[in-house]
Amino acid sequence: MTSPERRRFHRIATDKPASLSVAGTEFQCQVVDISLHGILLDCASAIAVSAIGEPASARVQFDGADFGIGLEGRVIHVDGRHVGIESRQMDLESAARLRRLVELNLADEALLERELGELIAAQAD
Repeated sequence: MTSPERRRFHRIATDKPASLSVAGTEFQCQVVDISLHGILLDCASAIAVSAIGEPASARVQFDGADFGIGLEGRVIHVDGRHVGIESRQMDLESAARLRRLVELNLADEALLERELGELIAAQAD
């Protein structure tokens, strides 16, 4: 029997380059997927499981652009080279870019508004 889907935020698959900083160490990575709540990265080298819970910052770069999406959060999952970061904070421009990316991929304004409401509620807790 499969478990029901419990995710509150839709993930957007992409392969954009990203950088990750954890405990003063910088990693070059590629985005596996991103959502309003966090990001999953595939890094060029493995990250220690002991990094779970550590503060982290990630920066996603877009093709040929001087801008990207930057977020601050914490490491919530490590599996070899795959690292999950829960987003805790991002600047307004990054939030607007991420919102637009999600909006373009969801193609459903009501679903986007529901996810934004979930994000706001999660931040308030």
